[in-house]
Amino acid sequence: MKINSLTDYGLPKDILPKAEHGNRTFSKYYQTASKNLLKHHVDQEMQVISEIGRRLSKRKSLADLREFKQKVAEFLKMCISEGLSFKEERFPAHYGQSKVLTIIKKVNEKLLELAETVISENSDSLKIAALVDEIRGLLLDIYV
Repeated sequence: MKINSLTDYGLPKDILPKAEHGNRTFSKYYQTASKNLLKHHVDQEMQVISEIGRRLSKRKSLADLREFKQKVAEFLKMCISEGLSFKEERFPAHYGQSKVLTIIKKVNEKLLELAETVISENSDSLKIAALVDEIRGLLLDIYV
């Protein structure tokens, strides 16, 4: 059995680990390939979310809003299941206590604000685009 030979299986070349001859073990190859595949998958999901967000800011339809919220939820589930790190930010609260808000909570708040903006009769395309970009930025903070 030849473990050192790599096959591409139709994957993009930048995902596959570079073939090196030496002391690298199969587990190191596997870890590198897994990280690269996860990064590729996350990048694809972010592109889909960005495209749906652009469509939402142009059309302001409830169907696009539902699809955007669904894709963001799938992205967050993927990040949690893959163990990507979540950053916590501390904000001072009343009486000197510190209140911990995670990025996920912020994303949820912004999604609710986005839904209210889309549903309102005098919704502004610029405000919708700004909220979509803010949500996208929070999602980028999760995996960068």
